[in-house]
Amino acid sequence: MPSFPPLMPPQYLEPSPSPIVARDKKEPAFYRGLQIGADTHLHDQLMGLIRKIFPSGEAGRAPLALDLGCGEGALAQRLFDEGFQVVAVDKEVGVFRGNGPSFLHVDFDQPTSAQAALAPWNGKADLVVAVEVIEHLRRPYDFLVLCHFLCRPGGHLIITTPNVASWWSRLWFLLTGELWGFQPESLADLGHIHAWSCLELGFVLSEVGFEVRGWYLGGCLPVIWTYNWKRLLASVLMLPLRPLMRGPKDGWVVCFHAQKPLAGGASSPA
Repeated sequence: MPSFPPLMPPQYLEPSPSPIVARDKKEPAFYRGLQIGADTHLHDQLMGLIRKIFPSGEAGRAPLALDLGCGEGALAQRLFDEGFQVVAVDKEVGVFRGNGPSFLHVDFDQPTSAQAALAPWNGKADLVVAVEVIEHLRRPYDFLVLCHFLCRPGGHLIITTPNVASWWSRLWFLLTGELWGFQPESLADLGHIHAWSCLELGFVLSEVGFEVRGWYLGGCLPVIWTYNWKRLLASVLMLPLRPLMRGPKDGWVVCFHAQKPLAGGASSPA
């Protein structure tokens, strides 16, 4: 079993995943007509992080990005518009509508066939993104192994999953004994079957061979949530408990940035 250094405190993506007061009704959002299958602001936040990892104006070829679990292709399209060579991957046929990225049909719950389908890109990806995917998978460990295979030495992985330690999830668990987003109706409607703590995800990323470069809180979870009277009341009642909460109480989403080590064993600077 590999050694796993303790996680440093998380950083906050921009725009802030924890505004002091906001309504945030979790309404559908779009990029160039493509529906964003992620929480409020998350794609904007991730693109800000990606621009830091891949500064514009660097000489050389267009970096290769694989968007695993692309949906309609909103994030794949953004990456393409930013100058990436993009392969969008999803198990649903006929959903992808991006213009520019190539599309590949892959079922990540079938690891052997997934590795075979993606074999031409093994060890070549500068960036692999998996946004709100891993909580849906029956074989999540194999999925992370696949992500490691796909990254070139020095390549980057950005992966997100719901923040089950958020103040909202903690309140929901206190009242119902269930994690928010992983109730029976979530299994039926959203297909959420695996809840990941930040410690667990960081450990497994290290176990499959990545080096964790940072982890972040993203999406949008207001401190005072004015969407309706129930959420407003809940957020006000939780205010006195905030100083006592340990761990990532803010943000709807947890995001990890990991890197595949170079052949010599050390990751290149981000």
